[in-house]
Amino acid sequence: MKIPGETSRPSPLQTPELNLRDGGRRGVWIDLQDAASMELICAEGPDWVGIDGQHGQPEFSDLLGLVDAANVFGVPAIVRVPGHDVGSAGRVIDAGAQGIIFPTVEDGAAASALVSACRFPPRGGRSYGPVRRSPRYAKPTPGVPADDPMAILMVETKAGYENLDAILAADPDAIFVGPYDLSLSLGVDFDILISTDPDGILRDIARRCAGAGVPAGIYSGSIELSAAPISWGYSFMPIASDYSLLSTATRSVLAAHANAQQSQTAQQSLSAQQSLPVR
Repeated sequence: MKIPGETSRPSPLQTPELNLRDGGRRGVWIDLQDAASMELICAEGPDWVGIDGQHGQPEFSDLLGLVDAANVFGVPAIVRVPGHDVGSAGRVIDAGAQGIIFPTVEDGAAASALVSACRFPPRGGRSYGPVRRSPRYAKPTPGVPADDPMAILMVETKAGYENLDAILAADPDAIFVGPYDLSLSLGVDFDILISTDPDGILRDIARRCAGAGVPAGIYSGSIELSAAPISWGYSFMPIASDYSLLSTATRSVLAAHANAQQSQTAQQSLSAQQSLPVR
C-alpha cells in the first residue's frame, strides 16, 4: 500500500523479531527516557526491552528515539501504554513498537477491543498510517499477522485472574502478569507470591495460558525472582531494569572502593607497626 510522496527505495534495515515463546527470558525493563542509556543496554544484547509508558519516565515524544536505539542493535522493543485508549496505542504502534502491553485487563470485552486495536482488518480494527516507519523500515502489510505488533494483556488483579478464560478467548499474543498489583489485589505478600505461589494462582495462570497456546510472562525484575516462574512455565520476563542496573552497579563500585580503602589502611597500619624499632 503506497503512501503518496514516499520513497520507492527499499529500506536496508530490518525490524527485529519479537519471540516471547522461547526467547524472552533475558528482558530488561526501561524506566528512563534517555536513548543513550538504551543504546548502552541494547549493545549487550538482551532478548527484548520493555519501555514503561505507564509508571516510567518516557513520554510519547521519547518513544521514537528509544525504539530506534533498541532496534539499531537488533533488540525488539515493547511499550507498556498508560491505559486502554486505542488512539494513543495506535500512535505508539506507528512509532515502531514490536509489542504493546496494556495494563489491568479485567474482562473479555476489554481484551477483545485492545487486541483488535493492534491488528489490521480483517483480523482487527487497527488504522493504517505507518508514516514514521517508512522509509526507515519496511512498511507493515495489512492482513499479514507477522506485521502486526504483539498485543500483550496484563493480568494483575483478582478480577483479571477470575476472568482469565474470557481474556484468553480474545486471542491475545501474550499474557503478562503484574505480580505487585496482583499480590495487593489478592492480599498476599509479593515475595511469597512470586517465590512460592502458595495458592497456586501463578501456576494456574501459566497452565491455562499454555492450554490456550498463549505465551505467559511475568514481571520479576531479577534473576533470583525469575527462577520459580520459569519452572512454572513462564517464558518471558525482565530480569533487570535500567534503574536496578544503575543502582546495583553504583553500589557495587562504591562497596569495592570502600573495601579497597580499608584494606589499604590496614596494610599501611601493619607496615607502620613492622617499621617501629625493637626495644
